[in-house]
Amino acid sequence: MTTDGSPQRIGAILRDFFESTGLATKLKYLELYTAWEEVVGPELRAHTRVVGVVRHKVHVEVDSAAHLHELRTFHARTLLDELRKRVPTLHLAGLVFKPGGTRVRSENG
Repeated sequence: MTTDGSPQRIGAILRDFFESTGLATKLKYLELYTAWEEVVGPELRAHTRVVGVVRHKVHVEVDSAAHLHELRTFHARTLLDELRKRVPTLHLAGLVFKPGGTRVRSENG
């Protein structure tokens, strides 16, 4: 941002705005949630939910022990590699799978 009143490029103004308000980080996390939904696939998507990122590790709730075991044993490395490709600015260090509910039930069941 200039203080001498000279014109600035709109891209620089927007970048400064997003960084100063914290929206830049929130947009990165939105990218992560979207990427997770894409890389995990439809079957596992129904049983998982990204709940946050702590110290560059993505925390994912899984609704059953069988799916938790499957994700930890067979899919963790591939999923992490794919997330790193899709959201490189987050510098992801790992995935943490933990038991928990994943979806809010609809009124119909």
